[in-house]
Amino acid sequence: GNGSAVAEIVDVTRDGKQLVYTDSGNGEIGFVDIKRADKPRAQGVVAVGGEPTSLAVLDPLILVAVNTSDSYTEPSGKLVVIHKRTRQIVAEHILPGQPDSIAIAPNKRYAAIIIENERDEDLNDGLLPQYPTGSLLIADLKGSAGSWTIRTADLSAVAANAANGSDLEPEFVDINKKNQAVVTFQENNHIAIVDLRSGDTINEFPAGSVDLSNVDSNEE
Repeated sequence: GNGSAVAEIVDVTRDGKQLVYTDSGNGEIGFVDIKRADKPRAQGVVAVGGEPTSLAVLDPLILVAVNTSDSYTEPSGKLVVIHKRTRQIVAEHILPGQPDSIAIAPNKRYAAIIIENERDEDLNDGLLPQYPTGSLLIADLKGSAGSWTIRTADLSAVAANAANGSDLEPEFVDINKKNQAVVTFQENNHIAIVDLRSGDTINEFPAGSVDLSNVDSNEE
């Protein structure tokens, strides 16, 4: 009912009664009332001034990663912060590249933002490297949204050891209860664990080195 082109990345409010999603085709995020899961009700959209690539709910705020890039070689983006009740943009932070995934720490102290700077898949068969490289940003969620500071994590250990470390192109991030971000580098087939307090990479390894032999999805 929101007239959306697509609903891609989805999160839900703390009370479980409202769903928020990205609509990259229309450059908007949308809201849906899910008090009755069997009868979802459209609640409108908010334009974010670019292509929303991901979002995360920090009640009562919605953090939206927005791609504003002119080209693959000149990536740009911003973090847009929207109040869920007023539907007003309360803050914008310019980002140094094209953002993709965003996650909020369980204790709400940090947000992690992937700057992917994705490759052109039509250039050289999409092979790496294609510069500029990507990065991981850490937002310290202290004070009002407009006063948040954003710093860059140290991924030098990943750059030194990944297959195409000069072009990291991180893809996805999540955060555990220890304030550690787990970052995937899809094109490099690599994984890193980053301490959000210090911004340091505390572990990194090829994805193929993870032992899943004891994982059995059928085992109760």
